[in-house]
Amino acid sequence: MHVLRDCYFARATWNLLQPGNHVANFFNLNHMDWLIKNLSISGDWAVRFGVMLSSLWYARNKQVFEGKSSNPTGVAEAIKSRTCEFSMVMKASITPKKVGTNRELIRWFPPNEDAIKMNVDGSFFSHTRNASCGGLFCNHLGRFVTGFSCNLGGCSIMQAELWGIIKGLQIAVANKFRWVVIESDSEMAIKFVNNGCSAHHPCAPLLEDIAILVRRIPQVSWNHILREANSAANILAKKGQDLPYGIHVFDAPPPNTIHALSSDAAGSFRLRGCN
Repeated sequence: MHVLRDCYFARATWNLLQPGNHVANFFNLNHMDWLIKNLSISGDWAVRFGVMLSSLWYARNKQVFEGKSSNPTGVAEAIKSRTCEFSMVMKASITPKKVGTNRELIRWFPPNEDAIKMNVDGSFFSHTRNASCGGLFCNHLGRFVTGFSCNLGGCSIMQAELWGIIKGLQIAVANKFRWVVIESDSEMAIKFVNNGCSAHHPCAPLLEDIAILVRRIPQVSWNHILREANSAANILAKKGQDLPYGIHVFDAPPPNTIHALSSDAAGSFRLRGCN
């Protein structure tokens, strides 16, 4: 309770989020009532409360074990951004699925003749708390050019999605690709790249790296692709979980991705309007 609520740092950070507007006697409740009352409130506060507990614990560990200190304002701003991110995910997960009467074909489409397409994905295994990413490049004929898998170690799934973009862009720069079409099945990652985020958000440094790499490629475009048409990148992302830490580049498609490449290009039908 000292770390999560009662110390000077925690109390100063909580005050920036105005907890008294949601729970009376916020700083005086016993620990069980404090948890139950805050987590029982409908709306975004329960989410923000949970994110706050995680962030305070993380900040204290960074200070104790790595000597890295934070300030209450920075932590509060990061919490607001993370709350927004989690709320979007939660709302998307409970939105009723729309069912149409017509079927549509979901597939991977080749790029323009002068371009190369980069498909990327991230992976996170909760039982090992390990993240990885992977991706591949294909030309206008749909032929595999190069691919990669990368074991990232400990980070969030959103960071893994962005690391996939970074690793892919690094390969694109090294190969002097001049026109790259980047596809990810993480709509939120594409939104982060296009719209940015708070300077205090944990993903902000990764977005800065992406911006730097993009400036080294003459032409870059971004697409959100559905997971059904991104299975080859998904396989390469998960492959990184079993590889040694770091990036592994493939000049030929690994055997378990060959079928996925064909499936992505052939596509599959689903009811129009389903998510």
